Amino acid sequence: MSAPTVTKVGINPSLPSIRRIHSIIRDKSEVEIKLLTGDQLRGKISWIDDQCICMDASGHKVIIWQHAIAFIKG
Repeated sequence: MSAPTVTKVGINPSLPSIRRIHSIIRDKSEVEIKLLTGDQLRGKISWIDDQCICMDASGHKVIIWQHAIAFIKG
């Protein structure tokens, strides 16, 4: 029996949502991220990968799991 293999999905840059987030990062625009818990963060997105978004909010780097995001308003 072989060990399970890991498949990496990655970020699909052809998706409109990913292109929009990349433009927000490139333009260094400030956004508001609302989480499913109701918490809101305001700041600039530093980077995105296939699972997380890193945001600079009030001088602190915050890593947010993408599945925890309700919406991003820019």
